[in-house]
Parts: sequence; C-alpha cells; structure tokens
Amino acid sequence: MPRSLTKLGPIIRIIEVYFGAVMVSVLGYALVTAPADFKYDISMLRVLVVMAAAARSLWLIEKRSSQTRPFVVVTMSIVIVLSVLDVVYGGEFEKIAAVLSLPVVIAGGVLYFGGSLFIVFYFAFSKRAKELFVVEPDRSGLPTSDGDDDIYEKPFTWPWVRNLIIYYCVFSILGHWAEIGFCWLIVLGVFMGEYDFSHAQLWEQWLYPYPAEGIAVVLIVVALFPIKERLLKAFNGKILPTLVVSFLVNMLVCATVDFTTGITANANYELWDYRDLPFNFMGQIVLQNTLVYSIAATFIVWVVYPLMAKFLHRAPQHSVNLAFVGLVGFYAFLEILYFVHITPEGIVFG
Repeated sequence: MPRSLTKLGPIIRIIEVYFGAVMVSVLGYALVTAPADFKYDISMLRVLVVMAAAARSLWLIEKRSSQTRPFVVVTMSIVIVLSVLDVVYGGEFEKIAAVLSLPVVIAGGVLYFGGSLFIVFYFAFSKRAKELFVVEPDRSGLPTSDGDDDIYEKPFTWPWVRNLIIYYCVFSILGHWAEIGFCWLIVLGVFMGEYDFSHAQLWEQWLYPYPAEGIAVVLIVVALFPIKERLLKAFNGKILPTLVVSFLVNMLVCATVDFTTGITANANYELWDYRDLPFNFMGQIVLQNTLVYSIAATFIVWVVYPLMAKFLHRAPQHSVNLAFVGLVGFYAFLEILYFVHITPEGIVFG
C-alpha cells in the first residue's frame, strides 16, 4: 500500500469485515439454495445488488477514493430498502426461518439491518470518513501512441487479465441469450433442429451463465484475433483475402472444438444428437451450427473485440476497475447458485 495513503483505522476495518461477511453469507445462501427454488424476483435483485455493492465498496475503501462516501451511502440505502421489501413482500423471512432457528434469524436480521444503518450514517456524517476518503480517482485511460496501435493490452499484464475476465463474465451471460435467439430461429424454421419450451434454465432463468460461451470468447481473443492480425500482415493489409482466410481458420477451430467437446462430454448423445440432420459428422457436429459459430467468431474477431478493447483501453481505468470488481461479485453469485450446491449427501457440482 502506498505510504501516502492514510491508515483506515479500526472502525473502517470492521466495516470492511462486515462487507466481506455479507458477501460470504450471500455466497453461502447461493450454496444451499437450489436453482429451481430461486425466483427471479426482488430476492434476485437484492442479492445481486448486495454482491456488486459490497465488492465495489471494498475496492473504493482501499483506494481512499472520494467516491466512497456517496457510493456507500446510496447503495447501502438501496440495499436496506430492497431487504425490507424482500422480507415484507418476498417472504424472505419465512424462507430463512425454515432453514435456521428463529433466534438465529432474529439475531442475523438485527446484525444485518443494524450494521447497514450504521454504515449509512457513518459514511454520511462521520468527520473521520470525510477526512479519509479524499483521493480523486484517475479519470484517464491507458496511454496510446499512433492512434489505435496500442489499444490491445500486452499479454499477462493486469489490464489484459482483467479484460479477459470481463469478456468471460459478460459473454457467459450473452451466450445464454444468443442460445435463446438461436432456438427462436429454429422455431421460425430458419434453422433445423429441436427446441424444448419446458427447459426452464433456458427460457426462464435468463441469468443462467453459459461458461462455454465465455471461454470461447476468451479463446477468440487469445488465439483467433492474433491469427487474424498475422494474416493481415501476410496479405499486406488487404481486407478481403484476410477476411476469407480468417473465416476458414475460425471454422476449422470451431469445428475442432465442437467435435472434441462432443466426443468427450456427449459420447452417448445425452446432450445433443445431430445424426438426423444433413451434413453432420458422427452426430456430434453439423454444418449449419459450425457456420453459425464461425460467423459469430469472425464477427467477434473483426468487430466486437476491437470495439470492446478500444473502449476498455480509453475509458478511465478507475471506472473500468470498479466495474470489474462489481461484475466479478455479481457473476460469482450466479456461478455458485447454478453450478455448486450443498445437499444432505454432500456437495454437488453442475
């Protein structure tokens, strides 16, 4: 920690512990809650706001940012209101009381609401807080030279790692929505295949992450984009031949990854079966899907990733880091809720 930063003191450290404990309790709540029992109502809004707000508050506190006080006061006030509404109208009290004893629930509620109210008033009126959080955030982007030449971060630097995690989290969610769109195109007869409207995870739980799509975008950034850049140099900057060869390379990679996934995770055709569709190979991959994946990969390589990289590079890095912290807190809850569950028999993954 830089020596120029003022020591936080015991009260702020206790508040940090409180924020950390709240995040742990929310993640614990996700562990013991079956995804099918978690409704997309005020409870979902509350826990996601809590995770994002607590994570960002911890980051701001450590930076002694001048944004800390207004952010904490506003977000914690929102959390208190959402929590009250959840208890009164969402039946959250009955849900928790069904799992824990009544004294534990009451004690937890007093600690939660009492702690939240104390934090709001402390950051709003405390002289110590006013004196401590005075560091103005850096509102500049990362340095560039010669226009857009430096917008792509160097591998294994903090901005590069941070951005990859952002891409993974964002596209894991967007991948779910893309799957919904693809199924609707099947319904409309644009593509061949099957769809199941009773599949609740697809149609109803619209924040259910699709990690495969997030990983795919990370691989596109790490592997396919550099290939495109080398091809562009090899063709002396000519767009058309570079685009054609880039698309073919993307198609080969997509087909290989899709087929490898199929023979390892879908050997018995439990997840998908393309044997009845034309232009399939061993029922694991089919031409129409490979073309869709390849077009999407090419669009990301040529359009989406350059735009996102430019935005993240030129945006104030304080804001990007703050968004990153909130996004990770938000996404961590979703990952645990949907992929890790504690049952009487033990921990279940997937």
